[in-house]
Amino acid sequence: MLFLCVVVTACLGLQVKGEVVSAPDSYDFVISSEAQLSLLKLRETQVNNLQSYKKVLQMHLQKIRRVIRQSTDLLKQTTNFHRNLIFGYKVLRHIHNDWPQYFRLLKKDLGIEQIGISQKLLTQQPTSVDFEELMGAMRRLQTVYDLDSYAMAEGFIDDKDKNIRNWSADECLILGLMYLFLRNYNQSEHWLQLALVYYENYLSPEELKIKLWNYPNLLESLVEANKGLGRYLEAKKYANELLSINPNHTYMLTQLPKLKYLQSNPPKLAKPKKEFQLQKAICSKRYRRKSGVLVCRYVDWTPFLKLAPLKMEELSMETHISIFYGVLRQKDIDELKNVSRPKLQRIEHLSGNCSCKIGNLSSSSHDVVRKVNELILDITGFPSKGNQMLEVINYGIAGNYNPDDTARPRKQNKANALIFLDNAERGGEIVFPSRHLKVRPRKGSMLVWMNLERSVIYHQCPILKGNMWVANKVLN
Repeated sequence: MLFLCVVVTACLGLQVKGEVVSAPDSYDFVISSEAQLSLLKLRETQVNNLQSYKKVLQMHLQKIRRVIRQSTDLLKQTTNFHRNLIFGYKVLRHIHNDWPQYFRLLKKDLGIEQIGISQKLLTQQPTSVDFEELMGAMRRLQTVYDLDSYAMAEGFIDDKDKNIRNWSADECLILGLMYLFLRNYNQSEHWLQLALVYYENYLSPEELKIKLWNYPNLLESLVEANKGLGRYLEAKKYANELLSINPNHTYMLTQLPKLKYLQSNPPKLAKPKKEFQLQKAICSKRYRRKSGVLVCRYVDWTPFLKLAPLKMEELSMETHISIFYGVLRQKDIDELKNVSRPKLQRIEHLSGNCSCKIGNLSSSSHDVVRKVNELILDITGFPSKGNQMLEVINYGIAGNYNPDDTARPRKQNKANALIFLDNAERGGEIVFPSRHLKVRPRKGSMLVWMNLERSVIYHQCPILKGNMWVANKVLN
C-alpha cells in the first residue's frame, strides 16, 4: 500500500533523496512536559516567521500591481498611437527602460531571511523517535483507559469537560494509519471514518491543496481497514468509489477481484495483538480501601514534627505503606522544580518502562534539596548519614512507570519515599498490585513504603490529564 508507506515515511521524518538534517535522536518532547514548552515556542517562532514572510510577499505584490497599473494606463493612452507618433516614443521608452526593471522584479528572491529561519527551525522539529513515542503514548492512553475515538476527536477525555478544540482530518488519519500499520483494523476503521467525516464537513478546497494526502488516499485506507475486518462488501464500496474518481487506479483494479473472492471464501481472521494489558488491568481495577486496623492520625515523633505535626494515613500494614499530607509547601515545590529543570535527562535503561525525564540532585547542590532530604529523613527516621541524593521526575504525554514484575531490582533498598509535586487531574495514580492499593497524587504529600523482603513492585498509571512531577528518594 504505497500511500501508507509514503505517509509513515514522511511522519517519521525518514531521510529522503539523501537529504540529511542535523538533529539529535530525540528532543524528549513526549516524555517530559517541560520539553513540550519549547514546542510552543517553536510554533510561535514559526507563526511569526510566516507572518513576516507574508509581509514580504505583500510588499512585492504591491510593486507588481503598481507595474500592472502603469502598463495598463499606458496601453489605454496608446491604443491609437499611429494617429499621433509622439505616443510611439512613450511605448518605446517604456519597453526599453521599464521592462528590464520588471524582469528584475520577477526574478527577485523573496523571503530569503524567512526561508533561512524556517530551515533552521526544521532542525529543531520533533524527530522520528519523538513521533514514534507520541504514537505509542496515544495508543497507550486509548487502550488503558478505553477511550472512545469520537470523544477523543471532539476534545472530550472524560465525561466532565471539553479540553481542546475538535481534531482535524489529518490527526484522525494519522492515528488510523498507525492502527492500520499495526493491523488493529477495528481502531483503524474508527479513526479513518472520523477522518472522512472531518474531510467532508470541514476541509476547504484551499486547505486540500497543501495536504500530503487526498480523498482517494483516504478511500484506499478504508478499503484496507475493512478488508482486514472481513467487511468485504464495505471494502468493495470504497474501492468502487475510488475507481469512479480514478478509473486507472492500478492497486484498486487488482483489489476488486480479490475482494470478490474473499467475500465468497472468507478466511479466518487473525485477532489483533493486545497491548498494555497488564497496565490496563491494574489501572482500571477499583481497589477497596481496607478498614479496621488502619488509622489516620497526626504524628509528632521527632523534634521537628512536635513543632509542626503532620497528618499521616496508614494505607497498608502488611508492607507498611503510609502517606503524609502537607509535607512540602508550594514555595518549596516551585524551587525544587526550578533547580531540577537543567538536570532533567532521559534515563536510557528505564526508557522501556518509564516515560519520563529524571534529574538527580545532591544535598550539596542547593539548599532546597538539602532541606527536602533532611525533611524526608526526619519524618521517616532513617539515618541522616544515609543517601544524600534525590530524584526529581517529570512526566510527559501518557507519562507512566510500568516495570516488569519478573525483573530483579537493581539494588535492594529498605524503603522509598515519593513526594507528589503536582495534582494530576486524571491518571498518574501509584498502584501496588500485590497489596490491592491505589494512591491518587496529592500535591505536597509524601508516600512512604517499606521493602522488607524484596523490592515492592509499584506501577504508575498513564497521565491522561494534567501535569505530573514527583520527587523520589531511596532510603537505606
